[in-house]
Amino acid sequence: MESLVVLPRRPEEAAKQIIEEAERRGATVRLLGGVAFKLQCRSTHDPRFYRENKDIDLAGRKDQIRRITETLEYLGYRPREVFNKLNMGERLIYYDTVNRRRVDVFLDRFTMCHSFDLRESLRPGTYTLPITDLVMTKLQVIQMTEKEYMDLIAAFTDFEVGSTEDTINASRIAGICARDWGVYTTFRKSLASVREKAIEIGGGFSSVVAERIDRLLARMEEEPKSLSWKLRARIGERARWYELPEQDSDAPFF
Repeated sequence: MESLVVLPRRPEEAAKQIIEEAERRGATVRLLGGVAFKLQCRSTHDPRFYRENKDIDLAGRKDQIRRITETLEYLGYRPREVFNKLNMGERLIYYDTVNRRRVDVFLDRFTMCHSFDLRESLRPGTYTLPITDLVMTKLQVIQMTEKEYMDLIAAFTDFEVGSTEDTINASRIAGICARDWGVYTTFRKSLASVREKAIEIGGGFSSVVAERIDRLLARMEEEPKSLSWKLRARIGERARWYELPEQDSDAPFF
């Protein structure tokens, strides 16, 4: 039976529809990815940083998977059945075939080049993950593209680097990096690259972005490192410290 629900064309509104319907069913899902940056960062609407967003990325809880799948199927999204069965409990993919849109749902953990536990970040009263989590999901990308650069520059333009929920939380990021040499190394490289990109673009924001990134890097360096961090640092970059996510194709659906 086809759903009678109309799916919004704009991804921001479609994401809000999913989140609100999930809440009605007792499940908590929150946005990450480009649409989340659009909702959190006013600078993403600046022509220098603007990019189109089509797909929707969400984080949810594994123990609410039944309610999440019921939400998406009630709204009329089509499941990628084989993928969802193979990855049950970790990740789900659904499609809005009318608007040619994909919905990814990461359950408990966001896992790409690195893996992060998101359960404590599924906060009430918002449509997105906290800005610190959004930034980390971009910094963990090994092969950064223009969209990662633009989202991160917008975030560092709009948000102070501090130690509270409404800032890019340097204390939290430094703590994670101090336990995991691999995450530290990727973040350090990514931050240096974003700083260089901001200066290359130029404009009044570039000095703000550079100063905030420098402050975050300094905080990461001064955080006392764990024994496992120090042992892994001895090996250094001679051994790969990250995963490369498999390439995926939506050809069967679009």
